[in-house]
Amino acid sequence: MLGASPGDVLRYIDLPLIARSLIVAAAFAFTISLGEFGATALIARPEYPTVPIAIYRLFSRPGELNYGQALALSTILMFVAGAGMLIIDRLRLGDIGEF
Repeated sequence: MLGASPGDVLRYIDLPLIARSLIVAAAFAFTISLGEFGATALIARPEYPTVPIAIYRLFSRPGELNYGQALALSTILMFVAGAGMLIIDRLRLGDIGEF
């Protein structure tokens, strides 16, 4: 730090130390928020449905086409959530072990 500007300290010291933690926190928050149906049902607007709300609406309508679309949307949600968890696992440091 000996004479470095605050911007240089942030860029060269602080960000490298917290970069992985920020990425893991963002991926974990994204993954958890994808499947959070209870809170989403309270604040979702009809013109902007989220994935869990769309799945719920498709399952509540009769018909094979709606059932198939709900299952496809559920599969996409499952893969996106799984990808988020894989990203978190890949960013783990080898020496430290678990987060």
